[in-house]
Amino acid sequence: MAVKKCAEQLKDKILSYASEMLDGKSKEELDIENNFVIEKDTKKPLLDMETLATTAFYSLEHSKHITAEVTNQCKDNSFSSGCCFVEVEVDMPLGLVTVKNILNVHDSGILINPKLATAQVHGGMSMGLGYGLSEELLYSENGKPYNGNLLDYKIPTAMDTPDLNVRFIQLEDPTGPYGNKSLGEPPTIPVAPAIRNAILHATGVAMNENPMTAQKLIEAFKREHLI
Repeated sequence: MAVKKCAEQLKDKILSYASEMLDGKSKEELDIENNFVIEKDTKKPLLDMETLATTAFYSLEHSKHITAEVTNQCKDNSFSSGCCFVEVEVDMPLGLVTVKNILNVHDSGILINPKLATAQVHGGMSMGLGYGLSEELLYSENGKPYNGNLLDYKIPTAMDTPDLNVRFIQLEDPTGPYGNKSLGEPPTIPVAPAIRNAILHATGVAMNENPMTAQKLIEAFKREHLI
């Protein structure tokens, strides 16, 4: 519904501007078809969209940004869902966790742009790896950050990141536009818990704080008399 309202609003603005460019034609007499503003009754092309857009943007007499915006508060659509699977290798004396394999699976409804959706999940997985293993902003007692730079604040690099595997389960959501659901933050959320559980399965040690740095892991292994 929101997409339809936005399209209608944009069409109205385009035809209003076209009416100014086509002297003597009201917007009610006009329509849009095949990238042309046409005469509604005769279907005669009157103005191509490229010319209209260029004129609207660069006109010295009447420059105008032709845009449309709507807001929709959805109260009844389905939640998106997903999960993450991680395989790790743990060097216990060094407290070093190497993620060997990672797979993120998501149901975000029908994907409108599959490549962009995959890229979104890749970004979320990378953020989750940093959140789980290395990223921690440290402060002094008076609130001054100790590591407020990219040398000391440890984000994952290409050397720390395995191949990022993504799968989608496309279950149509009848309440969402084109059957889709959300795909913003969900890819970030399950990565750190999956790493935590993989470490637990590998070592028997449950880590309940992030990030699971080498120092914290070594302390936990020592407490359990594993090293």
